[in-house]
Amino acid sequence: MVEQARVLLYRLAGSKKALDACRLVERLYLKGHRVVVWLQDQGRAVIFDQYLWTFSDTSFVPHRLAMDQKAVEEPVAIVAGELYNPNGADHLVVLEAPKNLKQVHDFAVVHDLLVAGEERRERWEAAGFAVEEARHP
Repeated sequence: MVEQARVLLYRLAGSKKALDACRLVERLYLKGHRVVVWLQDQGRAVIFDQYLWTFSDTSFVPHRLAMDQKAVEEPVAIVAGELYNPNGADHLVVLEAPKNLKQVHDFAVVHDLLVAGEERRERWEAAGFAVEEARHP
């Protein structure tokens, strides 16, 4: 468990959250980080998995859709439903608000992508996270 996870809030100008998330995940992977991408439901996770393969003709981000709480070797894992860390990641990318923030403490850095109208800063701070505004992913 990490002492105090740091949350980076990205306030997105447009509605291309999935594309921004893919670019962020690629950037983290290229820097040598292990990453978990979390979505609330399996359907969205499957769509994001496919999109991460195809979002750019020049990108390759080795990843796997993690299922059934099993470990994966890939540096990027996509998880749906209950949040867990199948690849020993230090970075977590969330595209939706996690219901149980206690599970998030297993990660050193949380990247929360927000579109217009979304606000989660107070919720993160109330749960004991250090929150920072970040530049566009």
